[in-house]
Amino acid sequence: MKYFVGIFVFVIVLFFYLHINHHLTKSNDLEVYTIEKPSKDKLDEICNLRQPIIFEYYNEEIMKKGNLKYFNNKYSAFDIKIRDITNNDDTSEMYLPLVLREGINVFQNDQEKKYITENNYDFLEETGAMKVFSYNDMFLRPPLVSKCEYDFLSGTAGSYTPLRYNLTYRNYFYVTQGSINVKLIPPNAGKYLQEKKDYDNFEFKSPINPWEVQEKHKNEFDKVKALDVELKEGMILYVPPYWWYSIHYTKMSSVCTFKYGTFMNTLSILPELSMYLLQGQNIKREIAPKLNTKTKNNELGEKNIHNLEKILKGNKANLDNKDKT
Repeated sequence: MKYFVGIFVFVIVLFFYLHINHHLTKSNDLEVYTIEKPSKDKLDEICNLRQPIIFEYYNEEIMKKGNLKYFNNKYSAFDIKIRDITNNDDTSEMYLPLVLREGINVFQNDQEKKYITENNYDFLEETGAMKVFSYNDMFLRPPLVSKCEYDFLSGTAGSYTPLRYNLTYRNYFYVTQGSINVKLIPPNAGKYLQEKKDYDNFEFKSPINPWEVQEKHKNEFDKVKALDVELKEGMILYVPPYWWYSIHYTKMSSVCTFKYGTFMNTLSILPELSMYLLQGQNIKREIAPKLNTKTKNNELGEKNIHNLEKILKGNKANLDNKDKT
């Protein structure tokens, strides 16, 4: 009996080891695969190689109902989340809610090219766009999926997302309007990117701007080899877990993201999830940073809030002048 119990335990341990090891495997080859009209099985097979993939993907419902123009026409009164990519104050909220139509005005008048929108789960849920995504993504879903995360991204022309990586098993970025440039960096370059693990927001990022590298980071970043890809409307990019990426908005564009986790993927990142849950019990954020002359970051936060309010007031004044004329 002990013999069979020993074999059973060994098989269970081996099963979990092989699957967790599979999800922690990384590929560092500096290349992007381009495929044409892949089948679902072929897509799953190539994604398992852990290399970035680009392919054309036309889904009429998502293309029609998952872009900034459609959202503005139908749901302009709903809130999206605005992020200032220059604000590094950890004590304040990373995202500020703003009505969609005002958010678009901010993007159009943002001279500093620093505002983006992301983390719009609530917006997609309230407007019903979440259902549109979930009903039309069967082609992208991996086998044994346990969690689906959807998001909508956009930003000022010339703005960019932080350089970061994801832990989820499958990460797709679908351009539904406009075009974007994406910089991709393999996982083994992380030692040169000064990785910061932000468990408050579950974001694993670098302080380096890969599009215009700061002087203090140039020596380290010169050791990094990156790939630059351009995505046009109707194209989709698969970014493997642990691959670094940053999106640059060449113009005001729309990007829908589809992220999928599996049970084994969740088990493999359990240490990070545990840290996230523990950190969530210990933090207290401020909606707007308090004024503190001793803290430069807080001063910067106040300045950013002031700039955002100034843009909104300017937009309101322009609208009032148009009404008078």
